[in-house]
Amino acid sequence: MQSKKHFHVHIWLIISVTLGICLLPNLGAQDTRQDAGKQTPAPQGASKDADKKDAEPASPFGLAGTESYIRQIGTSGVLAGNREGIGWGSLYIPSAEVSGIVDRFEGASTTSSGSSTAAVLRTTIVYDHWIGTSRLAFQYSPSMAIAEGQVVGNYSNQNTSLDLLLYTRPRWNVKFGDSFRYYYTQQSIGFPYLDVNSVTPGFAVNGFLDGAGRWLSNSSNMTIAYALSRRASIAVIPNYIYSESGTGANLSRGVSYGGTARWDYRVSERQTVGLEYAGQLLHESGPRTFTSTIGPSDTIYHTISGTAGRQLSATWFVEGSAGVTTSTIAFSLFQTSRQWSPYGRFGLVKQLGRSSVGLKYSRGDTLSYGLISNQYADRVDLTFRSQLGIRLYWSASAGYLRQVGSGGFSGKYATGDLQFLLAPRAELFAVFDYYRKYQSANVNNLFTGNHDIYVFGVRWQPGRLQHQDQGQSPSHKMN
Repeated sequence: MQSKKHFHVHIWLIISVTLGICLLPNLGAQDTRQDAGKQTPAPQGASKDADKKDAEPASPFGLAGTESYIRQIGTSGVLAGNREGIGWGSLYIPSAEVSGIVDRFEGASTTSSGSSTAAVLRTTIVYDHWIGTSRLAFQYSPSMAIAEGQVVGNYSNQNTSLDLLLYTRPRWNVKFGDSFRYYYTQQSIGFPYLDVNSVTPGFAVNGFLDGAGRWLSNSSNMTIAYALSRRASIAVIPNYIYSESGTGANLSRGVSYGGTARWDYRVSERQTVGLEYAGQLLHESGPRTFTSTIGPSDTIYHTISGTAGRQLSATWFVEGSAGVTTSTIAFSLFQTSRQWSPYGRFGLVKQLGRSSVGLKYSRGDTLSYGLISNQYADRVDLTFRSQLGIRLYWSASAGYLRQVGSGGFSGKYATGDLQFLLAPRAELFAVFDYYRKYQSANVNNLFTGNHDIYVFGVRWQPGRLQHQDQGQSPSHKMN
């Protein structure tokens, strides 16, 4: 428990120092005015030397490693800041969908098989408003399932996202984000499991695990970033995750307290490198297996890694990190265990004319993915999208998740999506999706077996065609 106390002291010391710096905005603003006048970059194309052009940053103060975009809920798309769809001022509805679902499950071991059908109504509601230089964005994506004239819980889920851009200056960026998910019965469909934006570029990874029990998860984080110079920046990102799975005797809880501190340096307009430290305390309580109930345990993780990102061309972007993680598991005051393991993260986005491909690998906790455990897991996802004609779009994805420890949980999926533009002026699409999943584990509240889910319906999505056109000739740059 001594290491737990030291962990809290270190994290709060970092946060306190950073917040103390935030109380001096006037100094940052004064430096910005002085340096901005001296270090205004030359416009693109003005350089006579291609190498010199590549070496010049695109902005006077490059917050190279800072994620300043506000993403659309559940996807990698950027919230545009202008209204799409129908609405009133800052409040609008950007999409809606009516679907039929056929769900077939083949249970393994002691899990029973079954099938079900339902009609599902989904929509998204957005409130996006600027208050001076601050921005408030609230997104709500509810779904309601109806079968035999009654509302059923299996697919009646709630997803919300709250983003606050609290303070933004050429040198400073302070942003808060919170996401909440509640699944009456854990059925992870609706959002793509891996969504890639080839324009920004960006990634969104969603959970795909399924189970019979209720699932609740809330994740919060704050990004406090400061540009030391035109090339270098630092950021501190405290975060908190709370998750619940199941009910009654099968209730499991997981709580994560942690934070990340990182330094980024822009080597050129197209490349950044950096160092990153992450600390995390993960508290788990409740049953974890079918045969036994295990008491509360605390696991402390420390990770240090080197990071790099490179835009190889106007249509090709890669980023990743590599390092080491040490974990200390405290089952009681006198019983602890320490382990060392390699750490890594990798992402790739490639635009191929009217098609795009994305690859994402990560190692970390699973509280946001649907599994409460003190073991880290490896997850890899691959997706491919293509526009076959003026009105026809299709995509395919596959993924795999495996706990690092031997004998732990594993799951995999494959999906296919086909969309046909029925009415261009109304931006109405006919949609068909297929999900194939397999899960194998001795974990409470998750299915073990094969899952086949068929989804067909009609989706109204204003702004979709414009976004597709923008993706054909990407000219994005690294942030």
